[in-house]
Amino acid sequence: MTRHGYIGLGMMGSAMAENLIRQAGGSVTVHDIDPAAVDAAVSLGAGAGASAAEVARVSDVVSICVPAATHIEAVLSGPGGIVEGAHHGLTVLIHSTVHPDTVLAARDEAAEWGVPVFDACVAGGADNARAGSLTVLAGGLDEMPRAARELLDIYAGTLIDAGPVGSGAALKIAINVMTYAQFAAAAAAHDMVASTGGEPAALLEAWRFTGQLGALTEQYCALLEIPDEHIQGELRTMLQTQAGIATKDLSLALELGSTRPGAATLLEALRSSMPAVYSVHDANEETR
Repeated sequence: MTRHGYIGLGMMGSAMAENLIRQAGGSVTVHDIDPAAVDAAVSLGAGAGASAAEVARVSDVVSICVPAATHIEAVLSGPGGIVEGAHHGLTVLIHSTVHPDTVLAARDEAAEWGVPVFDACVAGGADNARAGSLTVLAGGLDEMPRAARELLDIYAGTLIDAGPVGSGAALKIAINVMTYAQFAAAAAAHDMVASTGGEPAALLEAWRFTGQLGALTEQYCALLEIPDEHIQGELRTMLQTQAGIATKDLSLALELGSTRPGAATLLEALRSSMPAVYSVHDANEETR
């Protein structure tokens, strides 16, 4: 039986781990800096690792789903990191949305310990993660050990071979650009219709029947029906978090770059719009 480790139990990570625990039971060991997140996973049947090193020590495949490059570096080689628990037969999968260079640096560093690293970025949201129906964008799929490849089948409804290691991370960033661009377009179009006395629901109906309305954008559009004065408390905090993630992802897109004229200007404008897109812009700024 393959022994699984999961490090990083945020919104997406906890949902992926929940599905993994349901499929693999007690062979899953988890770690997170939030004890409550670990306790929730343990209540489902997982074991708790006191550190990333401890998770690695008892695992054949370790999944990492942390917010940013600095967190990946800490999980891999910081105090109590995977390096301290590395062993022959261990494979590491990075699910985080990070620059491809971060994945390649992790791969090169872990290769010195004899541990292969692959990117297996995920798209589809927490509900699909719990259902095991994520879209997984894998880099280096042809080189991936069997246990890691089988794990992706647990996570994925759709598994896409993105190319060599690092390509999954690049593809995820590109997909996020398309998603956030559609969110921004939906917000602008919604307000155009509403400001002229039209019915925004008709906009969605028309958009849907042209075949251009994606499921994530349709979910996002529910936010546009919430009056700004009602976006307070926990809801505002959650939306601020989402806007921060979007801004980070679009910063990665700017770093990744494009040879197309005007692309940087477009990406910068899109990045700057995220607080307004998520309705958490400063009250002194122009409304969306």
